[in-house]
Amino acid sequence: MKKVRMFRLSEYVEAALKLAEYERDEDGGVVAQVPNASGFFSQGDTFEEARENLRDAIEGVVILALQLGWQVPEIEGVTIEERDAETLPA
Repeated sequence: MKKVRMFRLSEYVEAALKLAEYERDEDGGVVAQVPNASGFFSQGDTFEEARENLRDAIEGVVILALQLGWQVPEIEGVTIEERDAETLPA
């Protein structure tokens, strides 16, 4: 039986961004990452740019994981429900 994962992407991304850590690199740029979430990292010239790039990276990784059937990284405060596809309303 096929399973589907259900969650709100916008809530997932916002929760991940709340966990993000930022630091300056040796060139003065900003590196952003979400600890313990593979692929959730980016950089930018400013905090705002690094945060927006991180948002794009999170969305891209999650969408790719869903398309390929990979595990979506767990984010504190977000529940990813698995349901049987056949039980969903048409």
